[in-house]
Amino acid sequence: MCKFCLECIQSRKTTKMGWKDLLPEVLNVLMDREIFEFEDLNYTGQEYKTSFIDSLCLSSWSPNIVTILASAFIDMHLTKEELFKITYKLGTYIEKLTPQELPSFVYQLLRLCKQDSARSVFVKLQNYFGLRIYNSSTEISSASANSMDLIESADNQETIEAEGTVLYHIHTAAALSHDCIVNYLNSLKNMTKTPEFILHPFQLMLLFTISTVSHYEENVFEILRPCIVKSYQEEQKKEHSDWYKDMVPVAGKPEEVFDKVIHYSIEDRELMLQALVNFGFVLLGVGAALGRDVLAEKQWHLGNMILLKIIKRKQHTAMTIIQTLCNNIITRQSATQYIECLYILSRSLPLLILESQSCIVELMDSLMQIPGSTANQLLDALIPITKVSPSLRDHLIMLLKKALYSSSVETRQMAVSGFLKLITHLKISNMTSLSQSNSSSFSSGHSVFTQLSLNKSTQAVGPNTFCNEALCLEVLSILKRCFMQQIEVKTQLYDGLFDAISINLELAMPTLEVIWFHFKDFYVADENEMLPVDFKKISILRDTDSVQMEPLGKLVYTIGLILNNLIESDEQNENVTVVKYADIMESVCDRMKNCELVHFELDDGTDLLDILPEAQRKLQILQEAISVYEALIGYKINTWNEHSENQARTVYALFQGYSRLEQFAKTLSKPKKAEAKKKRDMNKSTQQSHNNTTATCKKDGQKPRTFRSPKTVLDFQCIKKFLSLLHEPNVPWTTTSEANLLKTKKELHQKVMHTTFTLVQNAKKLKVIDTQIKKNYYEHISDIAAIIFRRIVKRLVDFLDFDSATAVLAMDCFHNILSLISTQYKSNVKSFLKKIVDEADKDKDTIRQLTVMFEVCKKIFEEDDAETSDDADTRNISLTVINTIGVLAGLVPNDGNVVSIKIFDWLKHFAYNKIASAKVSTAFINLFFELHLKYKPSLTILEQMSVSIGDIVGFLTEEDHVTSEKFKLINEASVNSVFLALCANVKTTLDDIDSVVARLKSECSILLLPGIDNVESRKERLKIKEKGVCCHLCFVITIMTNLSNLALQPGNMTEAVFKNIISLFNTLSSLTKYFTSRSSKTNLPFQGARYERLVKLAGKQLAPAVYKFIIHLEDAQTQENKKMVSKKKSDALKSKVLRETRLIPKAVYEMEQFSRCVIQLSNKTKVDLTKHVGQGTVRDFRIMKLQEVLEQIEEQPGDRTASTQNEENDEEESANLEEEIAESDSDNDNPPPPSKKSRT
Repeated sequence: MCKFCLECIQSRKTTKMGWKDLLPEVLNVLMDREIFEFEDLNYTGQEYKTSFIDSLCLSSWSPNIVTILASAFIDMHLTKEELFKITYKLGTYIEKLTPQELPSFVYQLLRLCKQDSARSVFVKLQNYFGLRIYNSSTEISSASANSMDLIESADNQETIEAEGTVLYHIHTAAALSHDCIVNYLNSLKNMTKTPEFILHPFQLMLLFTISTVSHYEENVFEILRPCIVKSYQEEQKKEHSDWYKDMVPVAGKPEEVFDKVIHYSIEDRELMLQALVNFGFVLLGVGAALGRDVLAEKQWHLGNMILLKIIKRKQHTAMTIIQTLCNNIITRQSATQYIECLYILSRSLPLLILESQSCIVELMDSLMQIPGSTANQLLDALIPITKVSPSLRDHLIMLLKKALYSSSVETRQMAVSGFLKLITHLKISNMTSLSQSNSSSFSSGHSVFTQLSLNKSTQAVGPNTFCNEALCLEVLSILKRCFMQQIEVKTQLYDGLFDAISINLELAMPTLEVIWFHFKDFYVADENEMLPVDFKKISILRDTDSVQMEPLGKLVYTIGLILNNLIESDEQNENVTVVKYADIMESVCDRMKNCELVHFELDDGTDLLDILPEAQRKLQILQEAISVYEALIGYKINTWNEHSENQARTVYALFQGYSRLEQFAKTLSKPKKAEAKKKRDMNKSTQQSHNNTTATCKKDGQKPRTFRSPKTVLDFQCIKKFLSLLHEPNVPWTTTSEANLLKTKKELHQKVMHTTFTLVQNAKKLKVIDTQIKKNYYEHISDIAAIIFRRIVKRLVDFLDFDSATAVLAMDCFHNILSLISTQYKSNVKSFLKKIVDEADKDKDTIRQLTVMFEVCKKIFEEDDAETSDDADTRNISLTVINTIGVLAGLVPNDGNVVSIKIFDWLKHFAYNKIASAKVSTAFINLFFELHLKYKPSLTILEQMSVSIGDIVGFLTEEDHVTSEKFKLINEASVNSVFLALCANVKTTLDDIDSVVARLKSECSILLLPGIDNVESRKERLKIKEKGVCCHLCFVITIMTNLSNLALQPGNMTEAVFKNIISLFNTLSSLTKYFTSRSSKTNLPFQGARYERLVKLAGKQLAPAVYKFIIHLEDAQTQENKKMVSKKKSDALKSKVLRETRLIPKAVYEMEQFSRCVIQLSNKTKVDLTKHVGQGTVRDFRIMKLQEVLEQIEEQPGDRTASTQNEENDEEESANLEEEIAESDSDNDNPPPPSKKSRT
């Protein structure tokens, strides 16, 4: 009967199906028979079943019967081996099935494998759907991301529906806790280092389907997130290492893969969408390391992308997502990535967010509890929603009014910022009545908002011109109360007031009326008074302190900005009020430019750095006077137009007043001559008393007071115009003669460039999520960069003759701007380069524009190094230029090999033929190593560098080390920095190798998967990578052998060597363990990878060099300690010895571990590799020193006294040696001892 069933199956005819019910029953009956005879052979039931299954698996089946055949096997009692054969055989037929046949077949397979592994099934399904759906869906990537009209072909749609049914069956199996699901997840954990395998659309679909079963979710996400992190890490490493790029295959970006997953999960896969949402929040929940964590930012970006795409395509998920976002914003107050997601939603889908109005109200209520910086970002996300919801807008205004009276100054600042952002987003048009109104609306105290909030009809109409006008008037009325607040609140108001009203020019006049009313408290109207403002009113005396209440400089500059806005307006420039205010500002400028120290009452001999409140007040007056001068200079620059007269003379006169106060401030910290003479004439008792007083002050923790220059009040808009005036040959808004009056003033150039540098530095520190603000910053910064590059950097040598200080500041500023563009505005690099280059270069591509900039920097570096390296003012220009070239190299696109090789070749030529200062050499060699790793796969130059370093510091051995080419850059002054840079790059190389070794292990796990495709090609690629790793490690071992053979003194250089030795042997141990897991007596993959040569280099060259290096350090340390023992306490000496030798035991331990791994590999494969490492070397290397001493005694007998003394020393050293050997034995039998802090 079994034979009949086998013949029916082999006949491949669907008409003969009687076997499907008969075969399982017959085999089960035979299984119960102990022994029987069939065709003259004796069988047990199990033997016959095994023979029958082997014959069945060797035969060819019709694809039409595989589903029935799979269901027949379910009822059979199969061993693990038999089940594996059948599953593998059935899996091979997946490719031959139509989409309609596949779901039922997979269902039967999952039932068949529920207690065992179904890995081959899942692998075959990945190949099936990947070929039919995802490999042919590249049009999705090229199509618009927001397109909802993509129509699938009929065949493709059938496959997609089949995939959905298959995923449903897998979800059912997971819900029933089938063992095949658990086994598959466990196998995937070994493959996370090959992210392209798991980050496959179907694989992600499969995993997200499994994660919808609650007890699998954590396991699935623990597989997916490390894959994404690994993918981003590999992307980074490929950008910085040419060797790594060759070792790791090109893979799709996670964003592209998830885009496909979301696209195909939209229809009829609600569980899948929920899993994607959960995973999106997992990515958003990743914590960032200190500083800027690029990996965390990329995960946040991916999480945002997932959530936003799902909301746009499935809007019913919005409420759940928004609720979760709000909860995370409230509970994780410092995690701004959630706010960024909400901001994108509020800008693109504000009406959709209104469906979760209760969540938004809860967020608004939390503004007073959230830290200030986070609250400001949250306001950016909430304000756009208020444009479409009057009720939410009214609620926000009420909350901000309440916050304005909070006990926390930070909360008050947040309230002011919120009101200003609200004005910015309220668009007003055709407000002629408002522009003609006077200040009576603001002095009456009448609240328009109170009536508006009760007017339901107004709310129903929504935002209109009258409503926005009334709200702006109300907000301005509220902001008037800030004039009674602390200085921090007023500063917040002045910083953002002009930007807020610049959106609505109709608000300029009412705002000026409000702020001028406050300015009148300080303005001195009497023209006979030299000081136009009363500086004494800016602070009040309170107990023993002087409390500053008004940032007068910011107030004056804000008035100037608003007034200039009105002057430039065609409607308001002839307004009587505007003309009056402009005349007053001119009067302030004319009076301030003639003020001296006596007018500020700063020349009366008072020590402004004293702790007395009167001294504090004078110091505050000095700071604000400096700020007022700066504000007036900014006002004159902003209002400068073609009709201005004597503007240049006024600006320079104001700058002279500014300089007088600045020079006076610089003298505050210098001791006066009279006081110095008095101290010299003091008697001993007075001196003793003074010393006691000083000691008491130090004990109390008091620090000497110093003058701090006030923060600049100028902004990018003013600085941009100022730079154009000073550096452009012609500007349309003034005459050449007027401009030339200022262009020749070096001090003015320095002040403007220093302010520019400060503003750029501040911009780098800001974290802005508002796209409009980021756009404004970019426009200002790129315009400034264009002026600096074209007018200063390109002609820097000539500019140095005019003013070297400004030239240095300009190069620093340009370098910082490039760094800012490369980090925060990398998507705008093309437009940035096009803006800053000359007109003749604007039509060139990015590569050529970068080449032009590189040629400019190269010329500066070479000329500066040759001619001006001894000039104290320009000594740092070469350093800045090298850093700038480094940033330019980072901007080169992946296809820009021409400029990349050009930069690298120039660096290489310079290193061989030029000499530079220590600081420049450090930056230069760091860039040289970085680009060498980026563009060259070989480490030959690093090996040559290690020998060149030895030519300077000396070698421990007497062998001759000859370098084919000498590096002139490496000299006595630069050798230390070059050495440390070389060690740092060796460490980077070892990290890359570790990453590749981990990837090799993961790829081996994939090869073991049943049903994997292209096995032979995968094995060939694996062999190539193994050989590449071993060859690369051979270079590293040679480099470390050279470094270990250097005659170094204990310190940071020896510590760097030992850290690399520890990392190197740890990597060698990992590689050896990898080959051990792959090898057997008949399979020796390491032989084709040059691993034996690697072991020989490590055991015969590196290890002896390290041991000699350790002995050398101990000898040097002993001699140094003998010199220092009389000068230092024993505890300090012990601490120094411990610090300098703490890495030695760990290095010896890692070397011993490598030897053990090699022994294990030799024992497993019967290939003698131990002859290269030596088992007793570690324990016996210290005896070499003792042997040398004994030989010297034999060669030089000497007198008896000397011999006796040597014998005593030898006995003592032998005793110490025995103790060390005993300790070494115990250390080698056990792991390294715990650190000192962990011992009990």
